[in-house]
Amino acid sequence: MEEKKGRLLNAILASFVLMAMFSCQNKIEQDFANPPGRYRPMPFWHINGELTTQGIRQQMIDAKEAGFSGVSLLPLAEKSPSKPGTSPNFLSEEYFERYQDMIKIAEELDMEIVLYDDNDFPSGMAGGKMEEKYPNHTMKRLDKIEYKVKGPVLFSDSIPGIQLMAAVATNERTNERIEISPFAKDGVLQWKVPEGNWKIMFFPLMKDSFHKKYLCMDFMDTVAVRHMINETYEKYKARFGQYFGNTIKTTFFDDVGFWRHPRNWTTSFNQKFEELNGFDPRPYYPALWEDIGPETEAVRNAFFRTRAELLAEGFPKLVGQWNEANGLNSTGHPPGNYDPTPIDMNADIFKFYRYTQIPLTDAIIGYQFGQNGHKLISSAADYYDRPLVATEIYGAYKENSFDSLMLYRAMMDLFARGVNMVIPHGMWYNPEKVYIPPLVSPYSEKLAPALPAYSNFVGRASMLLRGGRRVSEIAVLYPFEGLAGWFRFDNPDSIRQGFYVAPETDYQTVSGWLTNDIRRDFTFVHPELLLDEKYTIEEGKIKLNNDENHQAYHTLILTGSKVITYATLKKVKQFYDNGGTLIATTMLPFKSATIGNDDQVISLVKEIFGLDPTRQGELSETIKSQNATGGKALFIPNPDASKLEVILDKHSDAADVTFEENPVLKTDMGKFNYVHKVNGGRHIYFFTNSSNETITTDVLLRGELAPEIWNPHTGSINRNLTSSFEKRNGETYTRIPLQLEAVKSLFVIANQ
Repeated sequence: MEEKKGRLLNAILASFVLMAMFSCQNKIEQDFANPPGRYRPMPFWHINGELTTQGIRQQMIDAKEAGFSGVSLLPLAEKSPSKPGTSPNFLSEEYFERYQDMIKIAEELDMEIVLYDDNDFPSGMAGGKMEEKYPNHTMKRLDKIEYKVKGPVLFSDSIPGIQLMAAVATNERTNERIEISPFAKDGVLQWKVPEGNWKIMFFPLMKDSFHKKYLCMDFMDTVAVRHMINETYEKYKARFGQYFGNTIKTTFFDDVGFWRHPRNWTTSFNQKFEELNGFDPRPYYPALWEDIGPETEAVRNAFFRTRAELLAEGFPKLVGQWNEANGLNSTGHPPGNYDPTPIDMNADIFKFYRYTQIPLTDAIIGYQFGQNGHKLISSAADYYDRPLVATEIYGAYKENSFDSLMLYRAMMDLFARGVNMVIPHGMWYNPEKVYIPPLVSPYSEKLAPALPAYSNFVGRASMLLRGGRRVSEIAVLYPFEGLAGWFRFDNPDSIRQGFYVAPETDYQTVSGWLTNDIRRDFTFVHPELLLDEKYTIEEGKIKLNNDENHQAYHTLILTGSKVITYATLKKVKQFYDNGGTLIATTMLPFKSATIGNDDQVISLVKEIFGLDPTRQGELSETIKSQNATGGKALFIPNPDASKLEVILDKHSDAADVTFEENPVLKTDMGKFNYVHKVNGGRHIYFFTNSSNETITTDVLLRGELAPEIWNPHTGSINRNLTSSFEKRNGETYTRIPLQLEAVKSLFVIANQ
């Protein structure tokens, strides 16, 4: 009798589980057909005119009808009569009254307001309050002043600026350096110059001007950040705190970094440097402008690691903590977060997003600009196990070439690179005076008819791509040490900020090959973070041990770089010794990112690759080394996409997604990409074709799957998909036909 009761109870429980699973699946399918507002786009709304209650209501109604589920309100500073600012004035009582109107109307329409934190961009001006009330906490820069002196003589000169960071005399024959700042007194430095020709350099900290209407805060100064929070964030909280977590869920910061101010510096720099690096930075300041000998690369790494820590622990940390304490999520971006070098733009993009709840990539200027760098932001999100990755997209695209297809092209490319939250750039309160195109708005004659379908598309894709884990089995080491070791201020070729990199720097080229040509997904791994306990080495794999977005890499790619930290290289060798596959491109490292370890780096590279990295210029063919555990190390001195693809196919584990005939596009207009995630017990594959060509191929998905096609353009689901199973390299794959028309995409969904 008891046994019968037990069986009956088990049957009842099983039926409840099945009902719950069916109900959950049904809810997902309903949401896919009509995506909830939290997944839909929430565009910037540039307020370039006088706000009225009636105007606010009408524009928000029109935005809702266009499919937008909220607006990212962006107050503007007046620039000229043709570029009006926001009225009423930012943070005035009248301004807050109109803001209350927006919140009330948003509640009526079931919309959200994203709280933009300043009056125009970049963040940090507090609508002029920082300049007005806290002038000692505005942005500062590091200057270099040179004097040529022949000794013996008494040198004497006044010290300009706020603070003398260092003063260094260099003997022009012997390169001897003497730090002479202790000889400064009462604003004057006097020093008895020894015999010989000397170059005396002052490194003063100067109060910086700014390229916008108001002076900007010092982002690395925590006191400045707290003043800014009190003048902006707290003012919103005092009036609208009751809406936090419901109508207002997210705040947005903009361009927090060094754009147009590459020598951004701060008063506490030397103290922080010594805390992090264990030695006095002052004798080494010349390395920021010139080669000082064998220590140059290591010293520059120490300087730029310090600046990265100061920035990360400044604005983004305190703003992220304020948001967390108030039930909100912080999102936003530094300048150039996709650029080849972070050094003079955002310091270090991985560290920058340490405390930001929603990392965001700034997809602006033009279609495909910075495309090979966008995965830096999603890779940082992977490391921090952040389920949301946002994009601010379309800003400064050319209006005359922007059409409804471009809405999809750029968006597909970003979804395939890890994005799942969308902030289009954007709507304008006065659409007749748009000065940063394009107008993505119900008042755009050419785009308005396309916006409802586009908003549904974004909602469906965002819904399926949020959370879970991304299947990535290849790691690419982010060459921060090489970028830092090469960089110097006032580069002699006047190369644009964000682009001054060493000739061997190829990591973004490799990014493009992997994503667009070879079509093997990957994750950037920061060399310093690789030393973290989050990364373990087991069974020939580097494992990222996150709670949700855990990944395991069977292959590590070292892209071209002269410099690496010895400790990082030791962990790389541990991976190789454990049976992992290493692939290096263009240049092997032979310089250490810390002083005094060059010989150890050279020795370890010899052990791994079987060659002297100081003589690698003699090589032209790929070389291979292998150890007793099955570890492989390959160096491609002259890489291209085809060479890398052949090596991956031959020497690394089989891919989770393979194309029978890997399509080759005829032009560079658009890309064919994919991303594979696992969430809620389901495989989620997203295939995107942003090109003008039709893609027809068979795709093989690892595992024995029962796949379905979910169409994000229509919301339809096709369960009658032809598929078959086959064995490859000892593993079962599911083969399905794939056809994608121009500028189309689809999901393939299968239970695990």
